[in-house]
Amino acid sequence: MKRKVAFWTALVVALVFAVGTGFAAAPDKPLVLKAAKAKGPVTFNHAKHGKECASCHHQDKAGAEQKCGKCHGDKTEGKKLSAKEAFHTQCKDCHKKSNKGPFKKCEDCHKK
Repeated sequence: MKRKVAFWTALVVALVFAVGTGFAAAPDKPLVLKAAKAKGPVTFNHAKHGKECASCHHQDKAGAEQKCGKCHGDKTEGKKLSAKEAFHTQCKDCHKKSNKGPFKKCEDCHKK
């Protein structure tokens, strides 16, 4: 009996967290993403990029939305892209596809 109660409690808690992250608000102020020393940082404004968080933020096995740095580190590991590769692929490809925003020169995003 105790196992059933524990199981259902854990399930409800997991669902609350999973649903809650779907309604979480994006940060109000822009994020400054540090880059390699050769390039300046990139300022990313969530508000200007819409509300489809899942198009950039992936979920872990429990269904919780993750920050980029949780999976994407400084170097490529196995099948996981480095932060640089992930941002360049995700951001540049989206900007090219929509033909909006910077994607042609490094300095368009990397401000010194």
